[in-house]
Amino acid sequence: MMPESGKKIIILYILQILRKYTDFNHTMTQQQIAEKLKDDYGLDVNRTTVKRNITDLIDAGYDIQYTEVVRSHVDKKTGEREENVIYTDLYYEHDFTESELRMLIDGLLFSRSVPYRQRRQLIDKLGKLSSSYFNQRMNHVHCMSADSPQNPELFHTIDVLDEAITNGKQVRITYGYYGTDLKLHKSRGTDGSEKRQVLNPYQMLASEGRYYLICNNDRHENVANYRIDRIMNIEMLDTPVKPRSQVVGLEEGLNLQEYVYQNLNMFSGQAERVEFEIPKSAVSLVIDFFGKHVSFTETEGGMVSCRLLVSREAMKRWAVQFAGTVKVTAPEELVEEIRQEIRKAAEQYGMKAAEA
Repeated sequence: MMPESGKKIIILYILQILRKYTDFNHTMTQQQIAEKLKDDYGLDVNRTTVKRNITDLIDAGYDIQYTEVVRSHVDKKTGEREENVIYTDLYYEHDFTESELRMLIDGLLFSRSVPYRQRRQLIDKLGKLSSSYFNQRMNHVHCMSADSPQNPELFHTIDVLDEAITNGKQVRITYGYYGTDLKLHKSRGTDGSEKRQVLNPYQMLASEGRYYLICNNDRHENVANYRIDRIMNIEMLDTPVKPRSQVVGLEEGLNLQEYVYQNLNMFSGQAERVEFEIPKSAVSLVIDFFGKHVSFTETEGGMVSCRLLVSREAMKRWAVQFAGTVKVTAPEELVEEIRQEIRKAAEQYGMKAAEA
């Protein structure tokens, strides 16, 4: 006879078997589950016991799918024909589909901020949210090693920032920089001491594979974007954050979707109206970067006039990057800044300023 403790734990083992060995494409019968209990846990149970425990799991809210099959048989003692309902095609409905898990894993694979070891651990944890069949295919997933220096304090920093934002508190940090030795170094003042900054944190977001903090340096009035992977030695303070209404760029609140488009590549600065021209063939390029936040007007010669609200610094960097395709026409101050950048680039390659 099976010990009482063994009877109580059967239900947990059945749940583990369903989670590990079944999904929409891989189902089990009651008999197969009974065989797994014998093979994996050394427990001898019949199909009736399996069915009773599965019913208890379903009643407890576990998402177990099955097909009911009615089988009839003749009772050897009474000679009467009886019907028995059997559960078959049993499988556990996992919280994430395989395609959803793969999307999450791909996001980690191409993250440039998460350290390699922690990236690998997170991917392994995500893989365990599905069946063993999905995990077998995970062997084909290659987690690229770090191709840039990484900050081991990243997750601790995120935890502290999350708590600070939730409680409306300031944080004190050291903002690091990477040296030619491929290591993250602390910023230091003219006297050689560690340079500490007090920030008013408002929101964290991911952009282009990196994590950013939308905040305000307490010594300044404007909004700023800090790379979270470059934040070191963070501590939460008891002092409350500066109200957003007092921060230039956040006076009317923070719409994250608009903010990301207006601060392309997370270059901060107050957004302003910018106009530029592109050939019609480059419309897809513009939409890739700015989405639906651009107003287009087709002009003569296959050209398109574009208008949008964007940070001047972000637009300058983007326009210089695509200078062969994009021509900024307004405001004039931005046009002149772009000219200066292009002249500097030309001089770097030995071209005369007039040629630029």
